[in-house]
Amino acid sequence: MHAFRFDDLAPAEPGSSFRLDSREEAHLFRILRARPGETVAVMDGHGTLGTAVVEADHLLRLESKRTAPPPARRLHLYFAPPKKQKLDALLKQAVELGVHSLVPVLCERSVAQPGENSVAGRWMDLLFEACKQSGNPFLPAVANSMPFAAALAHARGTCDALIVGSNRTGVFPELGTASDVAFFVGPEGGFTDAETEAMLAAGAAPLRIGDWTLRVETAAVAGLGVLNVLMNRG
Repeated sequence: MHAFRFDDLAPAEPGSSFRLDSREEAHLFRILRARPGETVAVMDGHGTLGTAVVEADHLLRLESKRTAPPPARRLHLYFAPPKKQKLDALLKQAVELGVHSLVPVLCERSVAQPGENSVAGRWMDLLFEACKQSGNPFLPAVANSMPFAAALAHARGTCDALIVGSNRTGVFPELGTASDVAFFVGPEGGFTDAETEAMLAAGAAPLRIGDWTLRVETAAVAGLGVLNVLMNRG
């Protein structure tokens, strides 16, 4: 079943009719050529999901809705953004892996600095497309870009476990009962020695995710996958 974005889903009542925004409406009726009587899924990105039936005049009638429980443990990705094509893939995969928030970090070796318009526009579109594709009902929160030192301070103040990807040291970190886990992924050239030392001094535990140097998007996905398993094991 195809899923569509509807931001006002939470207050809507079953039986009520509504329209999708112009972009979603065009996808449903011009590209998919939906006809009255067909059923589609709708979601708002904040945990509310529903099913709706296509009616005449491009209207949808809400049949049912439910609210997904928020995750008890949350994974936060602090990452140095790669260039556009690699970034697009990373954003989508982060949603598929259930990342709760994304924090772009400006490191000494960063190769890209996203603009605020891009973060609020294209990034959010990509993230919601991944929500619809994967079924993840929660759209990740996205912070504005932060210099490395500010990002590290932010993670220390909001998360109770800090993890940094490594191909030299570390095994599976002990997460205990941590409810918010920050995972740091550096730029293509890696974190500098000073940045690595700062994270370790702040209590970050290294996570070994391979023997070789990984691309940013590979390191992020591999590390998030491992951390998901560790967090689900409790």
